[in-house]
Amino acid sequence: MIHMSRMPSTKDAGMQHPPPPVFPIFRSKITCTVLAHTYLGGGETSVSELAAIAQTDSGTMAREVSRLEQAAVLGSRHVGRTKLVHANKTAPFYGPLLDLVTITLGPVQVLAEELADVEGIEVAAVFGSWAARIQGEAGPAPVDIDLLVVGRPDRDDLHDATGRAGSRLARQVNTVVVTRTRWEANEDGFIRELHKRPLANVPIVDGENE
Repeated sequence: MIHMSRMPSTKDAGMQHPPPPVFPIFRSKITCTVLAHTYLGGGETSVSELAAIAQTDSGTMAREVSRLEQAAVLGSRHVGRTKLVHANKTAPFYGPLLDLVTITLGPVQVLAEELADVEGIEVAAVFGSWAARIQGEAGPAPVDIDLLVVGRPDRDDLHDATGRAGSRLARQVNTVVVTRTRWEANEDGFIRELHKRPLANVPIVDGENE
């Protein structure tokens, strides 16, 4: 008599083969903050610094970093008692994940969140190398972020908002502010050049129009 072995049930198979720890990666705001800072920032950041950026405590951040390390998304090293975290560039999925983070969690998304409460912005857009990268041009993440703002925002509020965005992205945000009249006239050389360049629109809800 031939004895057939029992085929594992779906439940058994799931227990034997748990889902890869790398998926899903965008599971919380804290995770997104870590990915944006490490993958777009390109350098090393301490766990306490990441906690401050994400506005959470060090214990919560340490657990999140540990999960991402187990998934090979992050790497780390210790300098004394300080743990420094960085993107794991040796992971086979590093390139595709960098592209996904750039599009999903990059300057456009972060700036949209930080500029949402700044009144007087009619149009905002990322230009220069970042805009080209966002639109599919291959290459590493550029160093600085160039931001065009059309309107008459409060300069202090704008400075604070772009400062927060820069901290989250580990990148300096260079802002150019022009009036709608100057932008639409398209007369001087700098404005004409901007009109020709790739622009990545930053969706803004103007508080005055809500």
